[in-house]
Amino acid sequence: PQIELSGNREAVVDGCKGVLEYDENVVKLATDKMSIRFAGRGLQIKVLTHDSAIVTGFITGIEFIT
Repeated sequence: PQIELSGNREAVVDGCKGVLEYDENVVKLATDKMSIRFAGRGLQIKVLTHDSAIVTGFITGIEFIT
């Protein structure tokens, strides 16, 4: 996966295969070989397509889970 951050307010994730967890404090996305967990406040999935996602809100942490 490729992640492009715009400060701590927006993350564009290319290679996203689906949503595993989603609420205002946690967004966890599946990719081919790992999952990516965003932690923060007021998180939203702004855009979700078949291979990418845009997560917005106040991002306080990113975790890569294999």
